[in-house]
Amino acid sequence: MRQALVLVEEQERFLGDAAHELRTPLTTLGLVTTPRRRNPHEVERALAEAGELGTRMERIVAGLLARARMQAGVTTMERVQLLLDQLTESVAEEFKADVVVHGSPTVVVGDPNLLSLAVRNLIENAITHGAVNPGAPVEVFVAEGRVSVRDHGAGLHPQISSNPFQRGVTGGRGSGIGLALVAWIAELHGGTATMEPAPGGGTIATIALPPPTLGLS
Repeated sequence: MRQALVLVEEQERFLGDAAHELRTPLTTLGLVTTPRRRNPHEVERALAEAGELGTRMERIVAGLLARARMQAGVTTMERVQLLLDQLTESVAEEFKADVVVHGSPTVVVGDPNLLSLAVRNLIENAITHGAVNPGAPVEVFVAEGRVSVRDHGAGLHPQISSNPFQRGVTGGRGSGIGLALVAWIAELHGGTATMEPAPGGGTIATIALPPPTLGLS
């Protein structure tokens, strides 16, 4: 009975989180695809935006589903040695925004899919909240088991400065679940997730993982 209740609770949490996270992209998708007279350039741009929104929604659902399955004990985390710098570079290439990666070889032990999700969420968060300075790139630094993502935005919002990775805490965009997933993935790997003001303005968000010799086995 207890296990059944846990499964029901996780299902309800998954549905609630998915509803929160998908509301904005679904609304935007509706606006983008609303029938109206367009020139060929506008049609091409609308199709591109629709494709990006579809990809974003797919990532949201995949992340929430992975967490729900793992917390319910349906699946377990994969544990393999991987190059964190190569994984990060691969994720950064998915974004059309100006994302610059400064990396050095660093080996960690963990789940490549979950770590890709964490890095992706950090970069996406930096792009979203660094939009006040669109001319500046999002900078990603990888070394010694750490991935730090720096934006050049307005800095930490007072509402989230005390615990930016807490589920439901947000600086005004989204529901904060993306960063909550980052913290959960870091903890699952025996690591930490932090966020702090960047020198000269903006924010630095970091996920730090333990060395392979001290990590998961």
